Amino acid sequence: MAAPPASGRLDSWKEIADYLHRDVSTVMRWARRRGLPVHRVPGGRRHAVFAILQEINAWLESGGTGDSASKVRDLWSGTEYQTKSFEGKTKGGTAKRIDGLEPESAFGSSPRSSRRRSPGLLVVGATAVVAVASIVGVLAWGVRKPRRVSSVTFSGRQVLGWNSDRMIWSYDFGQPLRSLQPHSVDRKYLIVDRNGDGGEEVIVAAPLLQFESGDPSTDGVYCLSSTGKLLWRRLFTDRVHFGGEDCGPRWEVQALVVTGSGANSYIWCTICSYPTSVSMVVKIDPSGNATTYFVNYGHLGLLQELRVTGGLYLLAGGINNEGDNGTLAVLDETRPSGHAPQTGALSKCEPCPQGQPFRYFLFPRSEVIRVTGPPYNGVMGIVVTNGQTQVRTVEGTGYGTEAIWAMYDFSEALVPKSVFFSDYYWFAHEKLSTEGKIKHPLAACPERLKPIAVREWSSQEGWKDIMFPPVASRLPD
Repeated sequence: MAAPPASGRLDSWKEIADYLHRDVSTVMRWARRRGLPVHRVPGGRRHAVFAILQEINAWLESGGTGDSASKVRDLWSGTEYQTKSFEGKTKGGTAKRIDGLEPESAFGSSPRSSRRRSPGLLVVGATAVVAVASIVGVLAWGVRKPRRVSSVTFSGRQVLGWNSDRMIWSYDFGQPLRSLQPHSVDRKYLIVDRNGDGGEEVIVAAPLLQFESGDPSTDGVYCLSSTGKLLWRRLFTDRVHFGGEDCGPRWEVQALVVTGSGANSYIWCTICSYPTSVSMVVKIDPSGNATTYFVNYGHLGLLQELRVTGGLYLLAGGINNEGDNGTLAVLDETRPSGHAPQTGALSKCEPCPQGQPFRYFLFPRSEVIRVTGPPYNGVMGIVVTNGQTQVRTVEGTGYGTEAIWAMYDFSEALVPKSVFFSDYYWFAHEKLSTEGKIKHPLAACPERLKPIAVREWSSQEGWKDIMFPPVASRLPD
């Protein structure tokens, strides 16, 4: 949700919609049909409304249906509705499924007639109709399929499952969640059919770590059914010494991906220590059992699968803290991959999995980023297409982090093909050259004219330089 205002009050439909991350028409419909607590401004213009944050949050925690013990009054028509909800306790929290809103009276009044009906017949008839309706309702409920989950949001202590603009269940983690930026919510869950039976499972990276509190909170991975029932959970309390740092048990889940299918499907995630610098790649089987696969000195925030003729590999992108470089680890999915190839005392890792990475790459910091920052040229994107891999690194600031980058292209065999810099990179370079902060003109820049060396490690050859030829780029106008 959006950051709450200090006043504790939302003063328009737009503010309410922004807070709930929905459009205005959706929240107006919720107010009409589900009892979203919105109030009219006394004496105000026709559509002037306000909402109290405490009431909005209570409505969300109740499952988006208002108080289930009371009737919800439609703000426009005055029609009263009765909320029907089905709750069930689950291990570690509470799941709630919302069946919807139905009119309080199942049958409307019949047309008027001049003939007077016997009260006894009316009672018998009504009883029969109610009995038939109950039987039909039970049968219909028995064959009704769960609504498909299309998206997930977080609120207070809960994760909310949505079908389009309708909330269909909620799960309570039993402790507060940290606030997330809107763009990061989509990275915190996956909706998958891991068993191939048409049923959905929701894999959630629960944002339980509280950065500022200093408590021993830590993120976890939860597997929920399509109705919000907890199937299993994995909290991360690992401890490890690597890169000269003692890390854990406070971990943040930064990336999620699922590989394979059915009994051979696995969840992979990266967990990053806080406030220290180590991260781990963890493999979780269909029953929730976890195996630490790889340990890195520096945070890894991206995961992608690479399927090539020679096998299945997991690509993990992020930062290596020893040289302040962007890094790409290539891990064999069939066996643990040990730890990043650090040097000297930084290579000591306890406890660490056996094995070694298949490949490990370090991308050089560009001329621009050495002047403008940030201190690391971390990997910000990995794209795999037909076995070809593209890796994008942050290479400066000034036009926005997303604008200044370098793109490294690899073949299916992870052989260098080319490197390409964004137009904004060259704009920044020209500006810094003019200011004397880069000591040569753009036209003579080695990054435009000569191959760029990337460090590559393999178990067969150790460290070596591999060369990426630059793609010709036009000079800025």
